[in-house]
Amino acid sequence: MPLRDAPCGGFQLTTLASRMAASALDELRQHLGDRYLIERQLGRGGMGAVYLARDAQLDRLLAIKVLPSEFATQRDLRERFLRETRTAAGFSHPNIVPVFAVEERDDVLAMAMGYVEGESLAERVTRAGPLTIRETVRLLDDVGYALAYAHGRGVVHRDIKPDNIMLERATGRALVMDFGISRGIHSSAVPDAGLTRVGEIVGTPEYMSPEQASGDVVDGRSDLYSLGLVAWYALTGDTAMSGTTTQQVLVKQLTETLPTIRSVRDDVPDILCDAIERSLRKDPAERFATAEAFVEAVDQARHGEPEVPIPVRNLATELSSLGPVLIGGSAVMWGIWYYIVQVLNWHATDAITQMIVVAAIMASRVLHAWQATRRVFTLGFDESDIWRGLQGLMGEREAGRAMLRADAVHMRRRRLVIIFALVAFVLSFVTQSIAADMRTQIGPTEYIVPPIAQLLYYLHSVLLGGSVVAIIRSPSSMPVAERLFRWTWLSPLGHALLRLAGRGFVALPGSRGASSAPTRNGTRPMAHVQKVVKERVTPISVRDAAADDLRALESRVERLERWRATQQNDT
Repeated sequence: MPLRDAPCGGFQLTTLASRMAASALDELRQHLGDRYLIERQLGRGGMGAVYLARDAQLDRLLAIKVLPSEFATQRDLRERFLRETRTAAGFSHPNIVPVFAVEERDDVLAMAMGYVEGESLAERVTRAGPLTIRETVRLLDDVGYALAYAHGRGVVHRDIKPDNIMLERATGRALVMDFGISRGIHSSAVPDAGLTRVGEIVGTPEYMSPEQASGDVVDGRSDLYSLGLVAWYALTGDTAMSGTTTQQVLVKQLTETLPTIRSVRDDVPDILCDAIERSLRKDPAERFATAEAFVEAVDQARHGEPEVPIPVRNLATELSSLGPVLIGGSAVMWGIWYYIVQVLNWHATDAITQMIVVAAIMASRVLHAWQATRRVFTLGFDESDIWRGLQGLMGEREAGRAMLRADAVHMRRRRLVIIFALVAFVLSFVTQSIAADMRTQIGPTEYIVPPIAQLLYYLHSVLLGGSVVAIIRSPSSMPVAERLFRWTWLSPLGHALLRLAGRGFVALPGSRGASSAPTRNGTRPMAHVQKVVKERVTPISVRDAAADDLRALESRVERLERWRATQQNDT
């Protein structure tokens, strides 16, 4: 029966796919069983299936990639693939999946590659959402170095995409797969005919460069364009260039300019954003000339990451707990006054006595925060250092929430949580109403509540409390405590309080505004902070002794040079 006439139910299609996979696995074992022990299928894509196998001679795990028979039976494609794969097999780079052998058996054309214990970038993003900035920078570094190595040997990948980038589970290292395949199948001699081949056989339209989409001759800058789209995917979790048809996607690659990635994810550093935007220029001449230049630009984003000093982080923890204590203490004091004076009609002195206890607790917390701030000043930090550090710390937290908001999987889960919370909220009042109807009134304010009604009341409390917390508290939104912290310490009031706490401390030379390259969030490099702290905490006597030793050593060297010059003159 033809496939189109078969029942289209999910069970029948799944069974048919399983039978086809089992048949292909048995056929592969018949052709390669003398050399490889084929264990199972790892995945399948447009360029064929990948199987996990064990080398019978060397007893090591391998990944066997088998090209579809329609590719393997075409002589020109077969010869070009073999030539280019042999070229890739000569590569030796830590960020390139090695090719060990090419197997050519009848209508089977396969290559044995290194097996990476991990997952592809596409699988990683699908499973856990977008990468962090640090993870993305490392990814681009690893892939960029791999491309630089290949480009230096005259090989252009031409199919850089998330599925062709493996992430090693143990180390997080990124490795590039399938070097040489796209080059081997693409025919640059016939540009017009090559467009269909690239679109249908190997090139992934969503990650093609404009020159590759138009069938022009490509070089290493084409891979950098594809890598820029991979970076977009890694940071956002979405494909930047997409469409309903291949032709629509190719037209976008030729004509559409992507907006800045900061418009999608606002925690991306300016340096990294600029590097990605430059790699996505439509004109190859406007991109980075080499993969090395791209890596250098990305590395600047790594070095420019804001680093909040540990003393400032500790101070932020102390200050963040101060606001809730003061607000909660004020509410408790008001409650004491209202209950004692208004409800019990006792004398105001009784209320004031109890309120003094709460005020003493609040005052001690203020004193602790004051002393913690003064300790940071004793380490050599000034008002601007602390304020910028607090601002950088809040920037880190907002970056984490931005990453969650960019994670489509997380947002879908959050919407489900909201739906369940709303249902629980409604059910809480339903259970309360049912429990109220089950009561038996025996007096003006007295009721007999059966056990089942008591359970319903307990259920009402659990549902109501849990639903309210689930609706109000979201990992991707700013909590109330942080808003209070920002309103207090990242405001003119915070500046004034820090300035007051810093009175009596003399700023060290170069401690205020000394950095020539402040980070995006306002904090300065850790090396400067460590230098200031070291200078501040080193006793003056030790510094003076070290200076005396240095002057004595310089004097001895000077005398030795004079003696040497005298000996040369005598000679």
